[in-house]
Amino acid sequence: MELAQDIYTHEKFTESDQYWSPASEDYAAASQLVTALRAGWKLALPRVRARQVWHSGSRPSTVYEFTLMLGSRLVVMPVLSNPFVERFLVKHDIRIIYDAAPQTLVLPE
Repeated sequence: MELAQDIYTHEKFTESDQYWSPASEDYAAASQLVTALRAGWKLALPRVRARQVWHSGSRPSTVYEFTLMLGSRLVVMPVLSNPFVERFLVKHDIRIIYDAAPQTLVLPE
């Protein structure tokens, strides 16, 4: 039974690299953020912008926009919220700036 518990830990989940490109995906997953940080990208700001997106008009999701830098390169990585991302924000004392205006973007199913 211990083996099954090890398989589902966050360490196992983020063990393999998962790359993200803004040209191919609107949002990144937590594993893609971890891959970028392992590759040397750093948080450019100690804060993220949070906004809501709606799935078919009835289910909201939070997207956190992380500003990352590598040397002189900057990229904004929008990451879909999940418990791992929430803990990451708390652990690293990252300030969250919430959008005041409601987001009208509806994502297709």
